[in-house]
Amino acid sequence: MAISLLLFSIAIFDIKHHRIPNISLLLLILISIMSGVHDLDIVHFLLISVGVAFFTLLTGCGFGDSKLLIILLALVIPRSQISHFISAVLLASSILILLHLIRFRSLRGEIAFAPALCGAVLALSP
Repeated sequence: MAISLLLFSIAIFDIKHHRIPNISLLLLILISIMSGVHDLDIVHFLLISVGVAFFTLLTGCGFGDSKLLIILLALVIPRSQISHFISAVLLASSILILLHLIRFRSLRGEIAFAPALCGAVLALSP
């Protein structure tokens, strides 16, 4: 429940300010570790970090979004649901881009990506 509320607040903050506060990410790490849902595997963490770094370089995604994605993949999303998470992120991102395009009639400007990431996690939660 605490993770869900924090993810919701991160998404709202990103929509309003186009940034993700580091304190929110630290809280997400602490809550995830304290809940004990998933064990942190260093090899898994390193693979995720390298993959997200490569993704960030290719797409120009913000570093706050990249840090959030690493935390979600390493601590929040079960490994068995990573493919479902990626599918949900792609769907949510497509919707956000479409709404941005409708509102501004252009793809210029910043698009908040945290709502897609957080929404995908919330959609997968039981």
